[in-house]
Amino acid sequence: MKTYWKPIIATVCLLAAGGITTGYAQNEWTTLPEIGDKTVLHSGWHARRANEVKTDGNLLTAQPFDSNGWLKAKVPGTVLTTLLENRLFPAPEFSMNNQLIPDIYDVGNEFYTFWFVKPFRVKQQPEDGRQIWINFRGINYKADIFLNGKRLNADTHEGMFLRESYLITPYLKTGEKETNLLAVIVYPPDNPGNPNGGQGGDGKIARNVTMQFTPGWDWIQPVRDRNTGIWDEVAITATGAVKVQHPYVTTRVPGVREPNGVQKDAFLAVSVEVENVSQEPQTGTLVCETNGLRLRQPLALDAKEKRVVKLKEQTIKQPRLWWPNGIGKQELYTLRISFETNGKETDSHSLRYGIREISSEKCPDTGGRKFYVNGQPIYITGGNYIASDWLLRLSPERYRAEVRYHAEMNLRMIRVWGGALLERPEFYEACDEYGLLVFQDLLGSGDCNGAWDDATKADSRERRWEYPDNHRLFLASVEDQVKMIRNHPSLCLWCGGNEWPLAKDIDETLKKDLFPRLDPNRLFISYSTDTLFTRNTIGGVGDGPYGIQEPEWFFTFRSTPFNPEAGSVGSPEVESMREMMTEEELNAFPRGTRVHSTWRYHKDLGYGNHLERYGKVTNIETYSQYAQIANYDQYRSFMEGRASHMWEWYTGILIWKTQNPWTSLRGQMYDWFLDVNASLYGTRKGCEPLHPQYNLADKQVEIVHTALGNHSLVLKAQLRNIDGKTIWEKEEPVVIQSNEVKRLFPVPEPSPNEVDGVYFLKLSVWEKGECLTTNIYWLTTHPKDYTTLARLPRTTPQVQTTLRQEGGVYTGTVRLKAVEHISFFNRIKVFDKTTGKRILPVHYSDNYITLMPGDEQVIDLQFASALPRESISLVIDSWTDERKEE
Repeated sequence: MKTYWKPIIATVCLLAAGGITTGYAQNEWTTLPEIGDKTVLHSGWHARRANEVKTDGNLLTAQPFDSNGWLKAKVPGTVLTTLLENRLFPAPEFSMNNQLIPDIYDVGNEFYTFWFVKPFRVKQQPEDGRQIWINFRGINYKADIFLNGKRLNADTHEGMFLRESYLITPYLKTGEKETNLLAVIVYPPDNPGNPNGGQGGDGKIARNVTMQFTPGWDWIQPVRDRNTGIWDEVAITATGAVKVQHPYVTTRVPGVREPNGVQKDAFLAVSVEVENVSQEPQTGTLVCETNGLRLRQPLALDAKEKRVVKLKEQTIKQPRLWWPNGIGKQELYTLRISFETNGKETDSHSLRYGIREISSEKCPDTGGRKFYVNGQPIYITGGNYIASDWLLRLSPERYRAEVRYHAEMNLRMIRVWGGALLERPEFYEACDEYGLLVFQDLLGSGDCNGAWDDATKADSRERRWEYPDNHRLFLASVEDQVKMIRNHPSLCLWCGGNEWPLAKDIDETLKKDLFPRLDPNRLFISYSTDTLFTRNTIGGVGDGPYGIQEPEWFFTFRSTPFNPEAGSVGSPEVESMREMMTEEELNAFPRGTRVHSTWRYHKDLGYGNHLERYGKVTNIETYSQYAQIANYDQYRSFMEGRASHMWEWYTGILIWKTQNPWTSLRGQMYDWFLDVNASLYGTRKGCEPLHPQYNLADKQVEIVHTALGNHSLVLKAQLRNIDGKTIWEKEEPVVIQSNEVKRLFPVPEPSPNEVDGVYFLKLSVWEKGECLTTNIYWLTTHPKDYTTLARLPRTTPQVQTTLRQEGGVYTGTVRLKAVEHISFFNRIKVFDKTTGKRILPVHYSDNYITLMPGDEQVIDLQFASALPRESISLVIDSWTDERKEE
């Protein structure tokens, strides 16, 4: 057994006093919620290692709580996030700090088995007949729960993805002199696995029903406690004798619709689970209200009866339809469903839904799955999403920022990858609002679940295909999570496992019982490269590759018709790099095949010789500068190459990956700090719904239209040398229809007399005298050599900025104009003048902007900050100018 952690434990003992509370806890007042509301319990928690608590849960919660020796705890959170917030370990995202934290495989489960305790007071008595419940939306992995001397759970909770609700009315204390004490003992996964460098370590983490990446993957280091803790919402709710649970809303939108204009009728169906939690029969009325409709259905329930009630399908006149990003608006409705008896509500539930209909077919021409929304074919561009944060520090605000980034990339789908987690409802709410269709994996991966023989795995391939150990728990967890998110209009399809089907009996149950019963209208595929979804034309498991490619390769290599994951590089900006490593480590950037240990630890993918094509890499600044140009060019070509063959070869493509849940150096459009890099804007440009592009393989100009509607356009093309002089130009009228690609005309290569090295191609699309979009390429007469970019004349763009604050949110513009020369690759950033730190996240309408002489562009930006305007600095970093501050 490793012993590296022993001095660390000693350090913890010495440092612990900094986070330990003393004396009796300050007991917070908690207001009991009204029917249909909730009161969250997210503050005032305390934590302590279980082997230091010399009593059981009944006795612990039956006596006054003495907080001496207890840590202030983070709930929702994990054991490790509590230890980090008490400064017992250094930030594991920086440098090699994660190696200073004991791994559960080495120290044993007992080290990360903790009590979490919450004292609280309640002034008012519950009203007559009112029942009070405590609800846990996620505990990883096992738990026993106690309140005021009583154990609440008859059976030990098990499973990361299983919500629990316990009746606490009989045990609740009320009044100014009474204190309630809630205590939860949380146990780590039974099989935390060996973090031996394999995908999911030795694979044994998958014997549990929990997230699989926590022992490490090729893009992340191990999470030392495997995310043990009360990791999601804790809330108190109130009901009467009859509970209203798990409503299910489906919509039908017959025919082929357009986003604009008056719509024909759509249809709405609602069902809901009602439960009589009392010992007496109950009679009353189920009430459903939405869009001016009010449905009433009388019900009689026997004692303890639970029943699914289906309401009559309703016709929605002139519906406002929900469409994917870039196709139409994301219209949302509110529905409220309740149960009334004797003139009083016993429970209610509100939700948002969208009126839309998603269908799909296996495209006979390509072999890829082709999706339709409201009857219209949708070309899918999307990305793989792992998790918001590796230690599950989740928030609605962070979810919204990340989903918004995906929408700003002009993507239409997010795949929630199966080795992580089913995301929280707030994630899907953001997807609903921004129009991102969700490809939802369940809880499995080919690496851990037996897709192939693997020397890093503890068990055989055959044994791993039987994971997890508790199939009933797995299916119960899936059923619970399906009920949690199935009403979201963004949810497009379910997928059993990543690259490999789940255990045979689980897969059969999902296909033949669970989904037909709980969500019959959505597509279910057994695994991400299932023949129901795509055709494997490239061998292996049918996805990838994952490294940097030559830009023209994306136009010529025929991949699978709907590749669920293929990716490339994504090094972050230099400011993020400085928050990941020391200066010494940063300047040990990769040189050829030599890679510093810290860069390897942060999973550097490598750029091959692509950076040196722009010049000699001399320090971390030039490394980052060249990496951003490579990022932009790589992902623009990636998406343009696929779009060039829309419907001919492809029905869709999902990038691996668009983000990282920790400080990784690969596969990301924005980093763990939520700062964007040029990959995002290269992707955004390549995924424009109406887009002029240069086919790098056949040297032709094309126009791609992946949205709806017909356009009469003029496409203009222009070549300029490095001094900005026009050396060739052409324009051509073009009529383009929905979902169409048109090849237009070739672009000549300049003669040696005109250009020696780099030159520029500008494409622009015009409609009725208005420029809709531009696309600028840097090309070269010297193959793979862009070093003559250094000869670009120094030039300062004209800059005008506006910035206004309202409600803690700044909105503004940056107007850039190039005057005499080409202004190349301008990157806008926002800083706090006082600290010199970045303000993040910031949403830009565009970035890394290149302008030809006389061109100008207005960039919109938005960010949240409490700083006054005078403390905010807008900065422009340019290839052709020194940093400019506004």
